[in-house]
Amino acid sequence: MSKSKVTKDLENKTLTIERTFDAPKNKLWQAYSDKDLFVKWWGPEGWETTVKEFDFRPGGRTHYCMKCVDKNQGEFFGQESWGIMQYESVDEPNSFSYKDYFADAEGNVQGDMPTTTTSVELVESNGKVTLVSRSVAESAEDIEKLLAMGMIEGFDSTINRLERLLAE
Repeated sequence: MSKSKVTKDLENKTLTIERTFDAPKNKLWQAYSDKDLFVKWWGPEGWETTVKEFDFRPGGRTHYCMKCVDKNQGEFFGQESWGIMQYESVDEPNSFSYKDYFADAEGNVQGDMPTTTTSVELVESNGKVTLVSRSVAESAEDIEKLLAMGMIEGFDSTINRLERLLAE
């Protein structure tokens, strides 16, 4: 069962995922902003992330690859998924936003795949921190395409990995 709250709003082309962690806000911030920590948790269970470029600042970008290393994932085993996070704003340690692109190994954006503008907000309350990730697509059809590709399941699996990292 998922510990994340997911809200799909097709009218506003928005997908919001929320998850509360029993961890300090600065530790959650570092999980996103520190390359060595980022590669430990980014991507679903059974996938490893490598980073070609990591520049966490406004105007900077992260170019990464997630590769399935779990033989039990059948047809996904050995597959690679490249992405780019093009950072637009960074308000340490509260929030940041980025354009999220599918890409290839050379960093070329795949124009036939959905692009989202994603904002990540960290809200502290009662010693816990809630991660609010809000992705806005160019169309409702793009949201449906992302859902059909397993975005919710993949993100939830990724957040489970983050939760384990924060508990270390």
